[in-house]
This record gives sequence, C-alpha cells and structure tokens, in this order.
Amino acid sequence: MRFGMFSITDRTQIFAEHLGKKPILQPDSFHMSCYCQQYKSLVSLQEVWSQDVYERMVSQVQEVLPYHHYFYSGWHGSGLCIFSKHPIIGSHQYRFTLNGFPHKPHHPDWYGGKMVGLCQVQHPGAEINMYVTHTHTEYNHEHDKDKAHRVSQAFELSQFIRHTGRSADVNILAGDLNNQPFELGLKIIQSNTGMEDSWLTAEHKNAEDSGLTWNLDDNNYTCYPDYPPCRYDYVFYKGSARCRVKCVHCETTMHKVPGKPFNYSDHEGVLAHLELEKVSEPLQVEPITPDLLERDASLRQAVQILEEKIGSAASSRLFYTAVLLLCLLLILPITSLPLHHLVTSLISILLGFLIGWSFWMGAVVTEMERRGCLATKSSMEVLLNASSKKHI
Repeated sequence: MRFGMFSITDRTQIFAEHLGKKPILQPDSFHMSCYCQQYKSLVSLQEVWSQDVYERMVSQVQEVLPYHHYFYSGWHGSGLCIFSKHPIIGSHQYRFTLNGFPHKPHHPDWYGGKMVGLCQVQHPGAEINMYVTHTHTEYNHEHDKDKAHRVSQAFELSQFIRHTGRSADVNILAGDLNNQPFELGLKIIQSNTGMEDSWLTAEHKNAEDSGLTWNLDDNNYTCYPDYPPCRYDYVFYKGSARCRVKCVHCETTMHKVPGKPFNYSDHEGVLAHLELEKVSEPLQVEPITPDLLERDASLRQAVQILEEKIGSAASSRLFYTAVLLLCLLLILPITSLPLHHLVTSLISILLGFLIGWSFWMGAVVTEMERRGCLATKSSMEVLLNASSKKHI
C-alpha cells in the first residue's frame, strides 16, 4: 500500500485522477482502500515523505475526499496519511518503542519514526476507527537481526488497537505490515485484536489476482529476483456488538501507471469493499473475539525472541564499553609520541570520534533497546498471566 515516488508530479496527478471519478456508494456500506479507483470513502497511504506532495494531493482530491490528516513523526516523517469522504472527528498517533537504530542510516526506520496513526471517522452509519501503519522493514529474509523490533512493533500495534478501538463501531487497520500471513508478527496482530483479513474473508475476488503485493515479477521496482513474491500489505477489519462488517470484494490495485512503463510503487495497492450492517439490538458478545490460544502461543514465542535480544544488547553494551576504555587509554599516549603534529591530530580526532560513538552506543542506544525489549516483554507477560488466571 505504499505510494511510490518515482515521478512525484505524474503520480500525484494520476492519483488524483483515480480519486476524481464520481463515488459509487451503496446503502449501509462504505469502501476503504489505498489508491481506490471506484469506491473511495477512506484511503490510507504510506511513504508520502514530501509535504509538498501531500498538499498537492489534498488540493486535487478535495471534491471527493475533503477530510484528511497527516501524521508527523521522526526526522523525515512517518509518511502516513489518511483521506476520508466523511468527517474526521479525532486523531491520535503512537510511535513504536523499538524502531531500528540511528547508526544505520541505510535502514531509515529510526529516522522515519515508525508508528501507528488513528483517525476517528464519523460515517453516516457508524463511528469508524481508521488505523494506518508502516512497520519495521525486514531487511534480511534469512537472518532477521531486527526480529525483536518487528515483533515488538506488532505487539504494540495490536495493543494500541485493542485499547483505543473498544468504543468504535468498526475498526479498520490498513498498511504495509512487512509480515507475511504465516509470520509471528501478523499472528500477534490478528490474535490479539480479533481483526479479520479482508483478502481471506472477501466474498468475491478476481480469479487472476494472487493477492501478493511485493516483489512481483512484473513490477519494475523488484530488486530481489531470487526471493518469492510476498503479501505484506493488508486491510484488516473488525465489527462490534453494534455493527456487523463483512468484506464483499478485495483486490490488489494500482499496478502500472497508465501510459507509463513503470509502477506506482514497489508495492501493489489493496482495495477492499466493506459492507456495514447496524444491529438494532446490540449483541451481548462481540461477533469476533481474539483467539486467546493462538495469541498466548505467539506471545510465548515472542517473549523468547525478546529475551535473546535483551541478552545480545547486554553483550553489545560490554563491547562498546571496552572500545571506549581502549580509546581513552590510547588518546593520551598518542599525543606524546614524536610524530608530526598533523598525524597526531588526525589520530586524536579519530579516537575522539570513537570515544563519543562508543559512549553513545553503549550508554544510550543499547540501553534504550534493552529497556524497550523489557517493556514489551513485561506487557506480554501481563497478558499471559491474566490469561492463565482467566481474568480476561
């Protein structure tokens, strides 16, 4: 569900043209999608890094999607925004505790401030909590060194939805989750929230549509030819005792830019047509409840991953401490050596940089990671303990 930026002007214009068609709405239904073509009550976008592009989108889709919100976070921004046909009456955002590392600029998760954004939308038939997110990227598919961060984000995302979505008639989560359906992160999100996958529950799907959204062979941005295509982008939904929801149709969309040889993005868009049914006599029990057995099994697995990361963070802290002490021991003798002043100055600058870097990494970055893992692990254990005592 990413908004590709290969050609900002062309893509913004084409995006607006897609949304500029006359809306088609059915009674008691609304339609949510990323880059929707026909149905357009709600649109969520990721990787809209440029404020100028966002403002151009706002002006060009004003007639069909007059309400909008951009979520500001991090150094270069979260890239998350929501457009709506119906009034947005509230918004909130939560930045994930573990978000990658500042010393890996080629992994921009930390600089973007990965997060989840929430817009409360007042639909004529229901109050909708619309969530958008873009979680930590999986940079190495075989050796996922960021697994603890990705699992932690999945849990925090599910907890955020769980605690903020109780009063809403309908909850919807849309975004690039960077997890395949069988992966632990997605299991945590679904089992802890009770949300349904629109692709799996859709009554109608195109026979030729695989549902895969990333690394497709016909996508010109594909750069991992040896890795199979994946489904990373989702539209999840959940009704309530006051409102039933079903997915009528789901498809991937926004493939090639019309008239151009390139795609909108390295990810395909996802379009879901959801149908609402208000319940005249509210149900005593929610129609969909979290799968506690699967949730607890997933959380136990996640706790083990976090415990391993806590141990490795402690080892990393010892390493950086050793580098710091070594540099401190070397810097004074180096300055007294009978070398050219320029040489000693360069060595001193290098050692000074290493002292600052090792202190920052050892005392700040690794400690923040350790405490973040501890915080997530502690919250998971609260749920596990409560579940074992049947207090949920």
